[in-house]
Amino acid sequence: MYTFRLYLKRKGVFIIFAVQLCIILAYLFVQFQSGYQESNKITFVRNYDSTERVTQTYHTSNFVLKLVNTRENYVNFNSSLCFRYGTDLVSMTMSKGNNWSCKCLQGWHGNDCGQPEVLWRALLAHHKPNKIKGPRTFERRLIYLFKVNEFTEHLADIRVNELGSVVDLFILYEDENTNYLRHKLNNNFCKEHHNKILYAQETKDNLWERCIPLLKNLRDDDIILANDNNEIPNKDALIFLKYYDRWPEPIRFRMRWSVFGFFWMHPSKTITSGGACTVSFLKDSFNNQFKLLSDNKTLSSPLYKGLTLGDLNHYGGWFCEYCTDAAHVVNFLANKPKNINWNKINYKKIDQNYIEELIENGVYIDGVTQLEKAHKYHDKYFAPPFVRDHDWKYDFLLINFYSKMDYYEG
Repeated sequence: MYTFRLYLKRKGVFIIFAVQLCIILAYLFVQFQSGYQESNKITFVRNYDSTERVTQTYHTSNFVLKLVNTRENYVNFNSSLCFRYGTDLVSMTMSKGNNWSCKCLQGWHGNDCGQPEVLWRALLAHHKPNKIKGPRTFERRLIYLFKVNEFTEHLADIRVNELGSVVDLFILYEDENTNYLRHKLNNNFCKEHHNKILYAQETKDNLWERCIPLLKNLRDDDIILANDNNEIPNKDALIFLKYYDRWPEPIRFRMRWSVFGFFWMHPSKTITSGGACTVSFLKDSFNNQFKLLSDNKTLSSPLYKGLTLGDLNHYGGWFCEYCTDAAHVVNFLANKPKNINWNKINYKKIDQNYIEELIENGVYIDGVTQLEKAHKYHDKYFAPPFVRDHDWKYDFLLINFYSKMDYYEG
């Protein structure tokens, strides 16, 4: 009897255990199915710890100029401090520390390889003692002011992108009664550099004085750069101006003179235009009259013993005249700009077919002067580096599509 009672107790415990096990397994199965279904749903989870992205845009009011140390752009080899972008770092590194002087790349000069060819040649031609001192502890900030309109949109885009890594602030302006540039900026014109663009609607006469109060921590040794609508300064030369002291002021640029595109050159080959100087020089010598900085008569005056960058073989930049499509050239000339000698131009002949014929045959806007063909693959200064690197975007400036020979060669 005792044995039978013990058997019933064991059987009861086994049944209870089995029931509990079944309940646990059933619960786990339900949870698994629920989790599987949830895992197949797409869920968007907001990360509250991350900061919201602020849309980058151009400026219309106060702009803070940053102070940048020059040290990161120099490499110390034993007792030599060498400019990173002008020095053959590969060969110097391979020599395993046996370097007691900087080895310059082709086109760079100076003890620290910090003088680009165009500036080095300008200093030699200056025929005065070289008082250049540097490198500085902090970079000079470079402020570039130029006007943008529908006829210079392509060149403005090239200027900003070509010089974006060197210029600290672009001040782009247009006439007070127009909104062309504002509309373009609102539609992502030069969007990669919006953080360093200050937009203004102002005349050239009042532009700089209006902008001075907007620039926070502006320094007397910062650089002001001014060019006309069709000019692209030499990037390497501008780098030097930011890193060194005691260069002659004001700076002028002798530029390669291209017409219709970089595939044609004016027979005069160069044109001297544009200028650069420090904030203090503009104030003390030009009484803050910004327009004088791009005035050739003023800059060539014997009163100013400045420096001209560029010669016939090493250009201080590019002057690309009428570098837009034929229709825009016609519209530009329809306004009869003042800087053109209309006595040498038959205005009645000017239409799109006429301009296209000039471009095809390499004839200047006067219908007489024969342009010279430039050689894309043999000329170091054929076009600015950014244009060469983005030939798919600026092919109409690199290839004469109106000439069958150039079209198929391109």
